[in-house]
Amino acid sequence: MRNESTRQAWAVRLQEQANSGLGIRPWCVREGLAEASFHYWRKRLASPSTATATATRLIALPMVAGHQEPMLELRTPHGYVIRLSHHEQVRWLGGVLEALR
Repeated sequence: MRNESTRQAWAVRLQEQANSGLGIRPWCVREGLAEASFHYWRKRLASPSTATATATRLIALPMVAGHQEPMLELRTPHGYVIRLSHHEQVRWLGGVLEALR
């Protein structure tokens, strides 16, 4: 659990640096972080074993006409939320879950 929260914290930091307009070194100095730690986490989070790589394997689902409240909502241990609001979408559930593995 602690490892996942650390990963999430670094993912946020990496995005903050990217949005800051600062280079890595000045941003790390400003934030009081070791530049080596920044590079370590950037490389680690970019590796194929991360949730980011899993997200690239997601399948596109067609939209069903009309907006409805979800009739089924699933939350995975990895933070994905799947909301199905039409019986047509239930048929797609197997493919969605397979993509999340």
